[in-house]
Amino acid sequence: MMTKKTATLVLKIAVSLGIYVWIFKKIHVGDLWEELSNAKVGYFVAAVLVYYLAQGLSAYRWYLMLKPLDIKTSYPRLLSYYFLGVFFNFLMPTAIGGDVFRVYYLNKETRRLSASTASVFIDRDVGMAGLVLVAAVVATHAGMQIGGVTLAPVFWLILFGFLLANLALFYRRSYDLLHRVLSLFKLKKADEKVERIFLSFNAFRGKWGLMATALFLSIVVQVGCALVNLLAASAIGLKTNNGWIDYLILIPTIGLVTMAPVSVNGMGLREGAYIMLFTSATVGANEHQAAALAFLWLGVTVATGLPGGIIYVLRGGKREDDLHKAEALLEPEGDHNNGPAGFAPAPAPPREEEPVSSV
Repeated sequence: MMTKKTATLVLKIAVSLGIYVWIFKKIHVGDLWEELSNAKVGYFVAAVLVYYLAQGLSAYRWYLMLKPLDIKTSYPRLLSYYFLGVFFNFLMPTAIGGDVFRVYYLNKETRRLSASTASVFIDRDVGMAGLVLVAAVVATHAGMQIGGVTLAPVFWLILFGFLLANLALFYRRSYDLLHRVLSLFKLKKADEKVERIFLSFNAFRGKWGLMATALFLSIVVQVGCALVNLLAASAIGLKTNNGWIDYLILIPTIGLVTMAPVSVNGMGLREGAYIMLFTSATVGANEHQAAALAFLWLGVTVATGLPGGIIYVLRGGKREDDLHKAEALLEPEGDHNNGPAGFAPAPAPPREEEPVSSV
């Protein structure tokens, strides 16, 4: 009998394949191949190098997130864990993402599952803030519309909801209200997860300088991703109506679309989003160029995962063993030394010692 996990994976594969069928009904393979084969290698190499730099900054942002949690490890070692996560996420698609492998390898070194998980969660949280903030500010400045929809209000609404969710987890009173609502509707699992996230956030209370630095790095990374795509577009001669502005808005948008957990690692969703957004009347690219840009971006991400593969081989890793052990982090039973698994709490002060309204 098919397990729930297997059924979910099969459904995601079906979604990815279905979108690819739709794409290749719209696009002639020969035209797409011509775009890619005539791409200027120098621009592509430059795109890869810029993306390496962006990933290095992302790893440094994660490194900063370790300090309030009192996790001591070197940046080069953490960078290797980051690239291992990228390797598993892009080159070896699984039902669990690269973030879980980052938790797995950091916990393997530190034996602190709760703090390791919290560091990855907060790092992702700040990264998401940077992504939406860049898109919202630039869309407001440009007044861009896609399909008659003005994008700025959409991004500001997403950002507002994101900030509300974060504030609810930083403030004791708002968290208590959320806790009562979840208890009222008997959502025990959701309540437990929210509590774990709330406790994880405690270590970052009052660390506004650190969080501002992390947010700044997130903005730089998002600008870097836009630049990577602009370089890849230059490789195939793709020009948009608004130039640099288009990439600062559309690349974060595509990032948000591919976060939807309905396909295998965003495959299909990513390419479909490139085609739909870049071929809009506002942007003005043709379908073959938009599809080529999507596959060039995929090529950049694959190239960025290669160091993780080299590190994995040099470490003597056994893929199946690591897959099983990383998956075990998601099991509800937890581990033997750190309490509940998954996004478990970072060390935090006892509840009665936490301030009622401060952050």
